[in-house]
Amino acid sequence: MSLPKVAFFDIDGTLIDSNPEIYAQAQAPDAPKELVESVFLPTPAVQRALRRFVEAGNLAFLCSGRPPEGLSMLLDALPFAGYIALAGSYVQLGDTPLLASEGLFERLVPALEALEACDVAALFEGPRGSAVYLPSPHHELPAMNIEVIEDAQELKERGDELTLVKAFWMAEEDKRLGPVRDELNRLYRISDLGVGGSELTLPEFSKGSAIKVMLDAIGPHETVYGFGDSENDISMLEAAEVAVVMDNATNAIKAYGDVIAPAVTQDGVAQVLDAIMQGNKIPCLN
Repeated sequence: MSLPKVAFFDIDGTLIDSNPEIYAQAQAPDAPKELVESVFLPTPAVQRALRRFVEAGNLAFLCSGRPPEGLSMLLDALPFAGYIALAGSYVQLGDTPLLASEGLFERLVPALEALEACDVAALFEGPRGSAVYLPSPHHELPAMNIEVIEDAQELKERGDELTLVKAFWMAEEDKRLGPVRDELNRLYRISDLGVGGSELTLPEFSKGSAIKVMLDAIGPHETVYGFGDSENDISMLEAAEVAVVMDNATNAIKAYGDVIAPAVTQDGVAQVLDAIMQGNKIPCLN
């Protein structure tokens, strides 16, 4: 019996064409079903390609910056064998957690204090909870079904309860961080997600380190593929044997690719998976 090929997939900008504003709208309690599915599910062509890949005895994993709760629709709809969430801070194979980072919010307190000093609103996320931090009244309330906390001290007191391990802010907030940027870069891993926002994570966690945890757990396997498009995918692309970068990525990210796939809007993931399954040369734009 042949060993399974293994593929790890970023979501936003890779499996799904989405952006943070639409992602927020889709989490509103009254969001239309069509909007929710467009944000949380790939196109029919990509779904079919993923199913063919898995039905042939291979393993597919999500590899995302989203928290576990943001993956539920994908996991229910498609045959993923497990997932990496929170940009490598959480790893689960089937129903078994392999890495669950908790009790780490104290490490994020300097970031919170920097956000407070610079009046930057941010979404904090963890394995068991999320919260939007709004440091001043002029920030618009997000249309998300997520708790809003306006007081930094309250967030400090509740950070471990919510198991918060990462932060995200919109691109328009980024310019306010100029005075503290160097210090944040020293303490954390900050990634431009390429979809209108930035992500802050603890430096010991990455998609690449999480892939190593997952591969150790699944045992012998064949070729490992990594599909991505943004800065927080770099470690995943480096950990994969074949790094597949979407054509909608920046040139800086494309430099990490063994293959440049057609853009997410052209069902690039489906085209590459079909070529792999047919034993054909992978469609490549480079």
